[in-house]
Amino acid sequence: MAERKNKNSNKRNTGFAFACWLLIALILLVFFFVKRDTIISNLKNTDFFNRVFGKTPEFVQKHEGKTVPEEDNGDSTIIHIDTEPAKTAEQPQTTEVPTETEQKTAKGAEPSQPDKQTGSEETKTEQKKPDKPTASERAPDASKQPEIKPAVVPSVNVQLCFVLIDSDGSVSRQIVSRPLSKSDSPLSDAVKALLSGPTADEKAKNCMTLIPAGTKLLGASVKNGIATLNFSEEFEYNPVGVEGYMGQLMQIVYTATSFSTVNSVQFIIEGQREEYLGSEGEWIGSPLSRSSFR
Repeated sequence: MAERKNKNSNKRNTGFAFACWLLIALILLVFFFVKRDTIISNLKNTDFFNRVFGKTPEFVQKHEGKTVPEEDNGDSTIIHIDTEPAKTAEQPQTTEVPTETEQKTAKGAEPSQPDKQTGSEETKTEQKKPDKPTASERAPDASKQPEIKPAVVPSVNVQLCFVLIDSDGSVSRQIVSRPLSKSDSPLSDAVKALLSGPTADEKAKNCMTLIPAGTKLLGASVKNGIATLNFSEEFEYNPVGVEGYMGQLMQIVYTATSFSTVNSVQFIIEGQREEYLGSEGEWIGSPLSRSSFR
């Protein structure tokens, strides 16, 4: 009886041990199916079979892990590896946690959003800035430059005495008004203008002069209403004769006395006071006024 009990006990122990081994094998089988791709990838990457057995099985060499493209949820970057589901109901649920490197990558990528905002703000600021003018726009067109007008010089109208010769040969006065540039010596300017002769417009009005050509004014001064005028030697010789001498003296006297500060004129030739003018003997030894000519 004792032997039978021992045999039964040994059978029960053997059955229990077998059940345990079977359970362990089943668990390993399930684990293998769950982590098959991971296990095969590790065996392939570590070259386990080639190192231990000298040859890598063909199914390991041809194995390719299935991956899912990275998904960016804004907080972290997670790489998913698909595994084939186990055929039993004992398949455990796994939650993949991002690795430390992935977390650092995700943290480093977070500030990129403010950078993008800053870049957009800078772009808007640049768009608001007005375009600088080019060199061709800044350079003024030489053809469009404003013309520089000469400064306007003040002028004054003076009265000049010329003569008219009638058909019978008689001489008469002709007073004309001519604008001259304003200066500090208007008397000298007026006498010099008279010595230059009539203009084209004045000649058209039959104005002429009896002052000898080439006569120059050497000096002029006014004191106590008397204008002292110093002429060159050409003033002494008049080809017309007596009428010419009278006419040239009249022209000078009427022109000089048109100024309110002059009442009469004292003639001087080459700095010397002469009593008579020319061979005809016209008196110039004292100042002459308008009343000296009738």
